[in-house]
Amino acid sequence: MAMEAFTEPSVFDRAIFDPPSSILDGLKWISVVSGLIMSPPLDVICLGELLIDFVPTPSLSPLSRTRLFRLAPGGAPANVAVASRRLGMSCGFIGKVGDDPFGRYLRDVLKQEGLNLGLFTLSSEALTRLAFVTNDSNERQRFLFYGNPGADVLLRPDEVQENYFRGARIFHFGSISLIQEPSRSATLTALDYAHKHGLIVSFDPNLRPALWPSLKQARQEILRTLSHCHILKMNQSEWEFLFPGRKFEDSLSMLERKGISLSAVTLGAQGSIIGSHNQWTRMNGPQVKVVDTTGAGDGFMAGLLYQSLKRNRAPLRFEKAELTEMARFANVVGAFTTTKAGCIPAFPWLRQVKKYL
Repeated sequence: MAMEAFTEPSVFDRAIFDPPSSILDGLKWISVVSGLIMSPPLDVICLGELLIDFVPTPSLSPLSRTRLFRLAPGGAPANVAVASRRLGMSCGFIGKVGDDPFGRYLRDVLKQEGLNLGLFTLSSEALTRLAFVTNDSNERQRFLFYGNPGADVLLRPDEVQENYFRGARIFHFGSISLIQEPSRSATLTALDYAHKHGLIVSFDPNLRPALWPSLKQARQEILRTLSHCHILKMNQSEWEFLFPGRKFEDSLSMLERKGISLSAVTLGAQGSIIGSHNQWTRMNGPQVKVVDTTGAGDGFMAGLLYQSLKRNRAPLRFEKAELTEMARFANVVGAFTTTKAGCIPAFPWLRQVKKYL
């Protein structure tokens, strides 16, 4: 008789079949089971990195001359989850941080924001990743990472549970979790579940060259991922990296052939350009007093997801007038994010956005 291959028990299996042996274990058991079974379906599920940003004070100081840093929660997928939650969507975050003071702080931040953390774990095998934020001569942000690999890349496929995706509406992720194993396989597992259960798949590459073995590999992996997505958002430099010499407005048919129904490129202070099938619009951003640009693209992304769900459209196909409204809304969310230091404290609430509009 053939032996069955042994597989490590999943998060769900351990939660259901391993009885808690202490009060603390009992509390953890309640947290996991309630997150996996008892919570209602989610509007948005985000998967990926959660880390600590160390931001120079003042914000434009070069690292070599900085003596004071401000600590801020970071990580694009987590930012999108928090920003989406503040816009009124129910959100869950799948990820892993170190079981260290930074990781526990990040967990508490997400709890306070009301995110579902049924598939969020702390690891004793690696530390929480840290990123020092700086600006180049053109005032574009650059990141210097410590703790690479961090605990976020240790997310395993068995820690991504299919039940979590049942009834959910959007799955959002970035490219950092695709760089190395086991988080790459965990991300692909989540993608499979998302497609199986009919979720809209949203992707923001959030290119961080310093984390990839090579830019060639980064480009190949990101381009390969596009065929799994319905919504694509990137900034202008990422567009030029992936599609050199191509104009966005002339590329909508190419994106549609890849399966992308809604795409957007953020242009910083110049707003954004957004397209769906053969329709597109360019919308200037509102004029605001900029304090910190960190997370502006993540705020924009959340605004775009909100507008997509608001229309409850399947398949995703929008006319130019709708795209204009969607871009205006997302631009305002992104602009609001720049008016305070740190992205999570700066993400606006839905009532603030509506009041501005």
